Amino acid sequence: MEYIATFGSTHNVLKAEKTLKEKDISFKLLPTPKKLAAYCDLSILFQEQDKEAVKNALKGGGVKASAIYKKEGDDYKKIARHRD
Repeated sequence: MEYIATFGSTHNVLKAEKTLKEKDISFKLLPTPKKLAAYCDLSILFQEQDKEAVKNALKGGGVKASAIYKKEGDDYKKIARHRD
């Protein structure tokens, strides 16, 4: 199962990329699917087995994803949303 984390800005997604690389967590930086695009053109794709590691690394690095979606075929189900 694949997951996509979206971010509110390019700055945040690049900070997330750096944080995940430092923690040696497997992910891909990709264009945000048009169905999910809001403020940032880039997102992070990761696998189900890495979900908790990604969430913990982002939290530990002070990076806030706008939302996390589970990819279901051609659709996306929101499973988490950042709340201030």
